[in-house]
Amino acid sequence: MSTTLVAAEDRILDGLSEAQREAVLHGDGPLLIVAGAGTGKTTVLTRRIAHLISSKRCRPEEILALTFTEKAAREMSERVDQLIPYGYAETAISTFHAFGDAVLREFALELGQSPEFRVLTRPEQIIFLRERLFRLPLGRFRPLGDPTRHLGALLDLVSRAKDEDVSPEAYATWAESQAGLAGSPDPIDQAAKHVEVAAFYAAYQRLLAEAGLADFGDQIHQALTLLRGRPAALARLRERYRYVLVDEFQDTNHAQLELVRLLAGEGHPNITVVGDDDQAIYRWRGAAAAN
Repeated sequence: MSTTLVAAEDRILDGLSEAQREAVLHGDGPLLIVAGAGTGKTTVLTRRIAHLISSKRCRPEEILALTFTEKAAREMSERVDQLIPYGYAETAISTFHAFGDAVLREFALELGQSPEFRVLTRPEQIIFLRERLFRLPLGRFRPLGDPTRHLGALLDLVSRAKDEDVSPEAYATWAESQAGLAGSPDPIDQAAKHVEVAAFYAAYQRLLAEAGLADFGDQIHQALTLLRGRPAALARLRERYRYVLVDEFQDTNHAQLELVRLLAGEGHPNITVVGDDDQAIYRWRGAAAAN
């Protein structure tokens, strides 16, 4: 090993506890790091990335690191850059949604979309639906008063369905099965409500596709759809990213977990996740500490 690489490895391991060193130096295969606030979880993750590069276990471009905010991704990139003298330029460090967006643009033609699709903000979603209100299959849920608040509530349901990895088709199938099982007026009415929401969900997705648009949830949901339906695209990404690392894993929702599962592959995947079950406070927005 060259003097430069030895010096880099010394910097990477400097100041770490025995448990932290063990995590950083872990070889191939899955690694779960559970530790409390302020114990250096992100430090261990960034130093593991640097170690994988400096030890030449893999090339920088064969690493994918995922986190939840642009600020966290930027800080992670800066930390790795400081540890590796020749830089990390080809290492993919991003948020889940930024990664999903990049995947969708790379393989857009596989989904019948333009790579130039635009992602709507929440206010733009409301405006988009208000302009197409009478193209939506709404009966009992057609807004009579405040359309903005009403459509926002429907969008919340769709967003949660995407976070739970539920497609419009799966939702419709489930809703119709509930209608068939219901034997009294109240369950029948409840099932009918779900049937209408499922129809709204399907129509919303169809209208977005027609306009060359997507929403925030689509960046993960459609990436999953793509990778499940196009094995060649999934194989290309698995070959590209030999090591996958995830920070703040307790904040992942079901769809994000499934995306990580697909990317890591079967058998003995090189997946490292860092989390703290005591900080799992985002169940209300779909996070699942059980991941």
